[in-house]
Amino acid sequence: MKIAQQERGITVLICTYNSASRIRETLQALAVQQTVPSAFSVEVIMVDNASTDSTSQVAADEFKSLDFPFPYQILYESRSGKSNALALGFATARYEYVCIVDDDNWLEKEYLTLAWEIMEQDKQIGALGGIGRPECEIKPPQWFPNFAVIYAADKQANIQGDITTHPSYVYGAGCVVRKIAWEKIYKAGFKSMLVGRHGDKLSSGEDNEMCYAFVLAGYKIWYDERLRFRHFIPAKRLTWEYVERIFAGNAESEAALRPYLDYITALKTNSTGNKSLIWLRNAKFSLQYTATFLQKMLKNNERFREGEASAIRVRFYWKQFRELVKKELSGDKSYHQIEAFIARLHQAEK
Repeated sequence: MKIAQQERGITVLICTYNSASRIRETLQALAVQQTVPSAFSVEVIMVDNASTDSTSQVAADEFKSLDFPFPYQILYESRSGKSNALALGFATARYEYVCIVDDDNWLEKEYLTLAWEIMEQDKQIGALGGIGRPECEIKPPQWFPNFAVIYAADKQANIQGDITTHPSYVYGAGCVVRKIAWEKIYKAGFKSMLVGRHGDKLSSGEDNEMCYAFVLAGYKIWYDERLRFRHFIPAKRLTWEYVERIFAGNAESEAALRPYLDYITALKTNSTGNKSLIWLRNAKFSLQYTATFLQKMLKNNERFREGEASAIRVRFYWKQFRELVKKELSGDKSYHQIEAFIARLHQAEK
């Protein structure tokens, strides 16, 4: 894939699927961004990720009606999966910073200017995240505040600033990426193990994976709550069934990404790690967490009812345990793939 030449500025990258009913508000929030043209330029790239509705036409009409203040283009990615849409968007982006905006994110007016200032202050920041706040279509259920973070609508970390050590990622919504960091991992053969959400499947984690790759490439992950956006959450997502589907998808993706975390831990301890029965050794920890939350569940008299936090975490860690055991039994080679990726990163630095 040909990569566009890098220039000074910010590319806003919107990856969207069937967003005809919500894309207008996202574009309206971008149209009123308070930027300083003399400081940096802005462009907007929207990637229609195999939509089956009129998303592209609605967006084109909205760009025109807004007399949109920034250059923009609409691309089409026929391969479903957010990671595919991101790859096309990054390759096309002209500017040195890429701000990933989901099609239901409404950035506050100063978002891009603040993002520019933060990224300019530290050239080692590979990915920068802010804080999402929920904009619910209906009054949310009583349990919603306890699960807002899985909707990218709550704090991402207990501290602000450098969160490279922990949790080593920011969520994709509102994430600002240094394009040269993306180019570095791309040239080292980075290929996402995860497709990301596609169609109505709630698998995710491609944003975590990208951040983990940046850490292995020597970049920082940064968090700043001055960066704020509203995350529109429709009524159909404010159900317990939806939460259960998110947890199930996250259990699968976290199991798949375990090699990254193990190698990041090895970096901190200057160790090489022992890959013998590595999936099973990770599964042991998932089983321990399953037992821990099962005890809490029984203590709190929870019975897998709606809104009960310990119960849903029992299911999460039990599913993760099973996924890790499957990987051991199938001889999954992901650890070798990450090891080869790290070797290519080191080779490129010589």
